[in-house]
Amino acid sequence: MEKPPIPSAIPSSSQSPPQKQKRKLPTPKELVAHYESQGMESQEASLKVIDDLQNALFAVVSSGRGKKDRFMVDASRKLDSVNSRLAILEMKLDSKPGFPQTLTLGVVSAGIASALPQVFGAFSQIWNSVRSASK
Repeated sequence: MEKPPIPSAIPSSSQSPPQKQKRKLPTPKELVAHYESQGMESQEASLKVIDDLQNALFAVVSSGRGKKDRFMVDASRKLDSVNSRLAILEMKLDSKPGFPQTLTLGVVSAGIASALPQVFGAFSQIWNSVRSASK
């Protein structure tokens, strides 16, 4: 049993001189149709296409590009540094009270400060009355 050829986006004409053309990857539908024509079930063909596309993506991403890879590593490191600094800053901001909380604290402290002399006055009157009763 002869396997059908893998679909390709490049025309196979021998008239044009060999040029550097980028080979376009086949679409997922084309790949599924190719694997189904080989006798695979639809789900099995879909899984095979997913595996092929993941492998192609991994090959493109992990291909050595020298200077570009170094730039990507530096950029990634810098982004991680910025991200960690932003996380620390956000944590510091979250730990500080907001405007409504600050206003509430101010009102409560003003209330306590204004009520405190009255409370001390009441305690001193009680103390004086207890002291005068025990004489």
